[in-house]
Amino acid sequence: MHGLCNFREDLQTQLEKQQGSSTTAETRAFSPFQEGGNTDNEGGSSTDNNEIQNTASTTPDTTGIPQWPTPVEFQFPIMPLEPWGCFESSYPSSLFPSFPSLDNLQDLLHVPLEPDLLITPMMHNDLDQLYFDRAYAFAPILQTHSYRSWSKQPNKSNQKTCLQYAMWTLASSLSSQFQVDGRKLYAKTRQLLYTLESEEPCHQISLEQAQAWTLLAIYELTCQDFHRGMMSAGRAFRLIQMMRLYELDLPQTPTMQMRQYQGKLTLQESVQDNWIEIETKRRTFWLAYTLDRFTSMVDGLHMFFDERLIRTRLPAPEANFASGRPTDMDYLADVIPGDDDQEWPHKNLSSFIESVIGATICGRVLEHKQKPPTRPCQEFCHRHRSLNALLAKRIRILRINASLEYPDPIITFVTLAAHIAVFMLYDLIESRPLGTDAQGTQLTQALYTEHKQQSLDAVADIAPLIAVLGQHFQMHPLTPILLLLGARFSQSHPGLNDAYIKLMPSIVTTLQASTGLNKLAQNFLQLLEPQNDNWCALA
Repeated sequence: MHGLCNFREDLQTQLEKQQGSSTTAETRAFSPFQEGGNTDNEGGSSTDNNEIQNTASTTPDTTGIPQWPTPVEFQFPIMPLEPWGCFESSYPSSLFPSFPSLDNLQDLLHVPLEPDLLITPMMHNDLDQLYFDRAYAFAPILQTHSYRSWSKQPNKSNQKTCLQYAMWTLASSLSSQFQVDGRKLYAKTRQLLYTLESEEPCHQISLEQAQAWTLLAIYELTCQDFHRGMMSAGRAFRLIQMMRLYELDLPQTPTMQMRQYQGKLTLQESVQDNWIEIETKRRTFWLAYTLDRFTSMVDGLHMFFDERLIRTRLPAPEANFASGRPTDMDYLADVIPGDDDQEWPHKNLSSFIESVIGATICGRVLEHKQKPPTRPCQEFCHRHRSLNALLAKRIRILRINASLEYPDPIITFVTLAAHIAVFMLYDLIESRPLGTDAQGTQLTQALYTEHKQQSLDAVADIAPLIAVLGQHFQMHPLTPILLLLGARFSQSHPGLNDAYIKLMPSIVTTLQASTGLNKLAQNFLQLLEPQNDNWCALA
């Protein structure tokens, strides 16, 4: 046993000497002084060689002793160990700091689908104000107080969220500040509307959904693609039809009137809220109605809403709608005179009602144009002359309001629409002879002579109207439709009068000035482009 202990001590001593000599050799081999070389002896120092030789000669004999394998070094990064309590503060809890932490699942649920679209409180207020300052003039379907009561609620319904984003989308198109955000808002609005239809059970329809599609259709017509806008408008029209908004004010039975009277006595505040809700529905219908009429004029399409079936009163004045004061309005048939009484009632009508009347007259002219010829032709002539007389008296009333120093841009739009309707009647007489017999030829010639002078008067009135349109930023977004129809009429009558030749360049100039914020103007300008140079040269 004593010999075994001595052998262990000798073996340990020999190993320590071997490790010491190996360390000395490595230190000398990798010394910075040796790496730089000895300037006195480039071939190397004899002293160093002797030391190496002496070291090797004094190494003890290790025969029979098992050799340890040479350690292999890997260049792994060394992370200093810290106490467990320091890990949370010293290192990120996730290996990928750019990704949300998995420690809290709620963080994942709130990751926005579109990180670039962030509605800040300031942007929220700006878009709201932009809608009521500029878009409300031609789309007055929301009461300010009612909207602001829920606009900033975090838990509002999906329908209201769709409507809000549609409002913001349309408002963004009316300001150069939000052009980039407007495209993101548009994509988000369509996504919300499609999601609403896919998730809503039994396809329940809401007023906010119909309003959102109507506003989105106006945006698409003016900022995206005309045909896509027409498809969205058709969806809005169908929703409005399914909610039967065209007959909100059907005549009530005495029992229904008594219940309504008792309700007014007991719940005055709820009656006021109920009136605002009904008035909002009325305005939504009438906006869709005007959109249906004016867009159908582009290609002569059949209109969606039938005027003869409307049982909804006209929209109330803005003061009543804003304050929530109920008032009874007339029906459309009470405002537009019939064949027996061609005198217009002398009432101070709002610009919204004026646009409804203008759309109605244009719709009647379009419907008159779409009806097949009848035999005998007296019915056609009677209907044609009635529309002509209705337009002539209406234009005289509108001419007074449009000639003011600061005319309402909506009134200017309606006045322009009345003159375009005159062109449509004149075009119809030219394209549809009333017969080959003597009576038919005589009637055709008489109507042609009447409308020729009226069309010249319309051209004389349109020129200053177009000049006024260029001065208004709040131009009606559907104005390019009327300008296109006027340009088509000028193109089809190049030799009729010099006034038509002079009208075309002014239309082109106005369309060019509107291309920045209205793609409808840009698209229509491309349709007229092949003949623009010729008309400008003639002018």
